[in-house]
Amino acid sequence: MSLQVFQAGLTWKMILDKRDAFRNAFAGWKIDAVAALGPDDVERLRQDGGIVRNRLKIEGVIENARRVQAIRDEHGGFCDWFYDGLEGYEYPSLARELRRTFKFMGPEIARMWLMASGRITREEGDKYRPGAAN
Repeated sequence: MSLQVFQAGLTWKMILDKRDAFRNAFAGWKIDAVAALGPDDVERLRQDGGIVRNRLKIEGVIENARRVQAIRDEHGGFCDWFYDGLEGYEYPSLARELRRTFKFMGPEIARMWLMASGRITREEGDKYRPGAAN
């Protein structure tokens, strides 16, 4: 999810080329470590030329880690919530819940994430891709 946040408005090639730098900058994507990052860390990350240095995206990723922690604490695990607690079976209801829960979770990021995770089929996701008549 975090790489998708950084990708918004940019090319996947750019993000994938920076994947190792992102992993290093964000403590191997360990939820608790990312959630513990504070304002000084945000400023440090904004100086890291190996990653996308957009303040709102950096802060969004940190906030999303905190939200994953809260979900984990409430539901016993993120996957428990995502696969069993997240209500709905079709894109509109699932995307609405993801967008309500996470920062920088626009309709396209939600659609791609739901397809990648298997919550919706590619056929379902394709109905809602940009430019598709739905």
